[in-house]
Amino acid sequence: MAKDKKKKEKKKKQSREENSTFSQLITQKGKGKSKAAALIGVPLGQSIDRSSDKLFLGTDYKEVLIPERPWAEMLADTEHWTPLPYTHGIEMELIIADDNGDYPPGDEMVFRMKEIVKDAIKIMDEILYEGRSDFLPVPDYIRQKVLARPWGVDDLEKGYAMDIRYALGDVSVDIDTFARDGNVTAITYILELVTPPCVYVEELAYWASTLFLLAKTTLPKDLHIIASAINPASKEYMRGVSQADHSHIGTFESDLEKVQAYCMIRNFIPHLIALTCNSPILNNKPTDVVKVINGRITSPNCTRSLRLKSNTTMLSNNDPNHFIPYLTNTDLNSQNYFLQVVQKASLEDGRFQDVFPFTDWGTIEVRISDAQISICRRIGIALLIQTLCYKAKKLLRKGKWVPDAGSVTIAQNREAAIERGLISLFRPAEDLTRDKLSQYDSEFAEQYLGPKGQPVRYMTQAVQRMFFYLKNELKELGFLYSPFLKPILQSVFGSVSYAEPPITEAEYQLSLYQYKLENGENPSILYDLIYFTIQYCQDPLNNPLTGVLTLPKEMRD
Repeated sequence: MAKDKKKKEKKKKQSREENSTFSQLITQKGKGKSKAAALIGVPLGQSIDRSSDKLFLGTDYKEVLIPERPWAEMLADTEHWTPLPYTHGIEMELIIADDNGDYPPGDEMVFRMKEIVKDAIKIMDEILYEGRSDFLPVPDYIRQKVLARPWGVDDLEKGYAMDIRYALGDVSVDIDTFARDGNVTAITYILELVTPPCVYVEELAYWASTLFLLAKTTLPKDLHIIASAINPASKEYMRGVSQADHSHIGTFESDLEKVQAYCMIRNFIPHLIALTCNSPILNNKPTDVVKVINGRITSPNCTRSLRLKSNTTMLSNNDPNHFIPYLTNTDLNSQNYFLQVVQKASLEDGRFQDVFPFTDWGTIEVRISDAQISICRRIGIALLIQTLCYKAKKLLRKGKWVPDAGSVTIAQNREAAIERGLISLFRPAEDLTRDKLSQYDSEFAEQYLGPKGQPVRYMTQAVQRMFFYLKNELKELGFLYSPFLKPILQSVFGSVSYAEPPITEAEYQLSLYQYKLENGENPSILYDLIYFTIQYCQDPLNNPLTGVLTLPKEMRD
């Protein structure tokens, strides 16, 4: 007993030490005088003094007042849509559950799911060719790309699915747009919504929000869609029953460009995890008490992604010896090397990784992201992934290879980000030096590890520096001041109306739980997630991270 007590005390002491290290960075923020300025058509608001908070990198923080336009107006203004450098499609997995968060019996759902899909086909046809008052008008550009009326298909894995034929350049693709997830176990059903491959930001947002609304419209009154990576009401994790957002990026100019884009995404897997954690609650409670210090939701012992922590069979793992490798080619030898490293017998088995560059459709599949609550954040993450790929393209144009951060650095920070998200420590491997990375790209070395004398210590800082590294590309692509990227930038730069950054949708879930607890309510957030799933899909500009974006001059200039 005494020995166990000593162990517990030692663990508590370690936890206090880790917490205090993070707490030392936290102080109250002050605000400077209001100033008006113009920056690429985006006015600036008042200065925000972040000099006393060592968590924030960069200087001269100012409010960036991004002009707000209604979604209906943006959607109708096709002439000014923002092009994507690559095609992009998103597979969005949703919980289907009843009022108590319980899953309908599998046998029952076989019949009910087919009826739901039949309704979806009928309503989607009306949306496209007749119009419905509960859906926004379909832009002519999108309607013209739909080359056949929606139809039903019996799929071996997915059951009955709604298919859409969509134009992609000079060819077309048939997409299982609305069906159950084909990878799910027989225990229950996950609804999978798949956007067509899109070439504009607004086009992608249209399909994502429309498919969500279609799901809401077709589901019987006793069932709900819930956008979260883990069902918060589930008693325990069930193998395979978790929800993710998968991105497919395509139309690369060459296989070399594609595989180097894969390498760039691979380098930033921990950063993407930290930004997309959204499964902190299971059995209606987090893994520890929710701590708020000076308005910041620290909660250091609350696991941010229970999905990634538990789902070890359909994603990469944290073993650097078997983590997805750096590649310079897509030939058969490279494919076999990839499979050898991840210890899989075939590409069919090997595709269940964080990032996979050998899909049957010639795309890169990114599977790492937890299912997000809001469409807005989904599109923002898509823009970030697109920018990483575009950065790789620009390096190749300069005759440079994408640097390799190394499996040890990526895997150990991946594990830390799963547990603590943006407040996790950032620890590069001992042999990952600035000089080593500088041989490939000095800018990457400077931003990935931090300049000499100012090393990156926290994942928040690592993500901030990732954005410093991508700033020129974000501006060039017209993404920097996109309303879809705004909540992603707010996560690490601020400001959010009800909390200090760093903050993601995982912290949002934790704050909901804590608010209900402090107000003597049942702390279950199930009904909140049901409500917000609908709220944040009806308008893809709407998201939980309300507030005014603030950026340092390093991101504005």
